[in-house]
Amino acid sequence: MNPRRARLAARLREVRAAAFPSGNAFAAAVGWVQSRVSKLETGAQLPTEEDIRIWVTTTGAGDAVADELLALLSEARVEYVNARDVQRRGGLAERQAQLGSLEAQATRLAEYQPTLIPGLVQTAEYARELLHLPGGPEASGASEADIEVMVAERIKRQNVLYQRGKTIQLVIGEAALYSSPRSSDALRGQLDRLVAVAGLSTVELTILPLHVPMPALPMAGFAIHDDRFVLVETLTAEQRLDEPDEVAVYRTVFEHLIAAAAHGGDALAVIRTAADTPRSG
Repeated sequence: MNPRRARLAARLREVRAAAFPSGNAFAAAVGWVQSRVSKLETGAQLPTEEDIRIWVTTTGAGDAVADELLALLSEARVEYVNARDVQRRGGLAERQAQLGSLEAQATRLAEYQPTLIPGLVQTAEYARELLHLPGGPEASGASEADIEVMVAERIKRQNVLYQRGKTIQLVIGEAALYSSPRSSDALRGQLDRLVAVAGLSTVELTILPLHVPMPALPMAGFAIHDDRFVLVETLTAEQRLDEPDEVAVYRTVFEHLIAAAAHGGDALAVIRTAADTPRSG
C-alpha cells in the first residue's frame, strides 16, 4: 500500500479510537455501514474531504486535526510506484495482475496512448517485443521468466474487453500504427488485432491522425478509471492520481482527444492503410 495512504488510514483510526471504542460504534453515530469505516481505516478506500469533515465533527477532534487529515489526504491522493521497488517486493508480473483487478472493477476505462498500442489490446508477440526494449522491465531487474509471466498476465487482463456493462474508450496516436517494437510481423499481427477488437460492443477504438491540429496538451499516455483516478506510466514508475481536480483535467483532455480522433469506419481505414504500408524487418 502507498505509505502516504497508510499514514492517513492510521491517523483516522487514532482519531476515531480516541472518541469511539469501535468502528461499529462510530459507524452507527454517523449513519454509515461498518464496512465503509473499515475500508477507510485500513486504506482500502480513500475518504473524500466531506468524509473527513464528518469524521472530525463526529469525534470532536477540532480544526487542527481537520487540517492535518486534509493535508494527509492531499498527499495520499498521489501514489508513486517505482518499478524497481515493485520488482523487489513481489514482481512486475504481480503488478499486471493488480492492474487487471482495477480494470475489472471499473465500469468505464478511458485510455490515451500516443506512440504505442495500449496493453488492453496488445497481442502477446507485440507485448513481448515491447517489454524487451531498453527502459523496459529488464532495467528494473526483471528476468526473462518474469517478462513471460508479465506477458501472460497482460493477455489475461484483456478478459475485461468481453465483460458486459463495460465501456472501454481508446485513443491511439496514428504514429503507434507504424512504430514496431522489433519485427514488422509483430506489428502486422497487432494491427489485425486492432481491427478485430474494434468490432466489440464494449470498445470504442479511435485513432488520432497525425494531420489533425493538436487538440490538447497531454505530456504522456494515461488511463482514467471511472473518473475516480488516473494512472500515468513513465519509464521507471507508475503514478496514480486521485485528486478530483487533477482527474478533471485529464478527463477534459481526453474529451478533446477523442473528439478529434477518427471513429468507426474512419479509424479502421487509418489502421488498414498502416497495415498495407510496406515495411522492412
